[in-house]
Amino acid sequence: MNNGVNNNIQQPNINTTMQQPTVQSVNGVGQSLQPQMPPMPQQSQPTLEKQKKTINISLILIFIILLLAGFSIYSYLNYKSEIARLNYECSPVKAMEEVKLDLNSTLVKDLYNKVYTNIREDIAQFNLTDELKLYLAFKQIPSDKFYDSNCNLFDQTSMKLYSCTTGGDFVPKAFKEESLQLEVKKLFGEKVTLENKNIQLGGICLGGYQYIAERGEYVEGNCGEYNSTIYRADKKLVEAVSTQNTIKLKEEVRYYGNEKNPIPDYLKSGDYIYTFRLDTNYNYVYVNKEYVEKY
Repeated sequence: MNNGVNNNIQQPNINTTMQQPTVQSVNGVGQSLQPQMPPMPQQSQPTLEKQKKTINISLILIFIILLLAGFSIYSYLNYKSEIARLNYECSPVKAMEEVKLDLNSTLVKDLYNKVYTNIREDIAQFNLTDELKLYLAFKQIPSDKFYDSNCNLFDQTSMKLYSCTTGGDFVPKAFKEESLQLEVKKLFGEKVTLENKNIQLGGICLGGYQYIAERGEYVEGNCGEYNSTIYRADKKLVEAVSTQNTIKLKEEVRYYGNEKNPIPDYLKSGDYIYTFRLDTNYNYVYVNKEYVEKY
């Protein structure tokens, strides 16, 4: 009985192999249509080693640069630290606390002699102006720096009460401007510069040396009068203390006048504190003078 299914129908052969189409080349050789990737270029071993060497050299150079930069920073900071130590920490006295010094020591006596002024000098110029600084430095010039000179180019009108003329018994002394500037730096510090000017305190017969720029010298003038005073001053050094790089001298002062001639208001009795600081050349330089009311 025929159930309507034709068992004789052939099923397709699933094992049939699909043939890849080929393209006939000009010379008759078949080529596949499947695209082929070009081969990747490979670096040779010497090229890789060269790149590694270049990287290593770069790293070494960067390390050296960083090392030099670090050393430069360290040197700069160390330099600043050394300057700070010299400016603010150097002192013959290492103790942090205040130490009293012997009033008869050569150091204390020398410092006090540099700033001590008598009553005539106080009246002429009491405040620490450039005029007084030049005068104080002038007083420190050693005697062997003065020599006999002449009145050449001396201006007879620039200094009140002083004159210098050739002939007669008066032979003026002179000294080089370098001698004065050296004492200025020793007394007030290396960074202090004072203009060369005539040395005459308060317009009276104190000092009396005219600066002659053309000669590079200070030349003595002759003053024919003496400035006496009715005032009197008692001064006494009562204390000297040191703290690290600073020395302070305390001076006890009493000024005296009379009923008809009272002392000027700017001359005040009391204690005066002179401050000195050790500079980078190990000189104690004069910093300031302070008044402390006492009476």
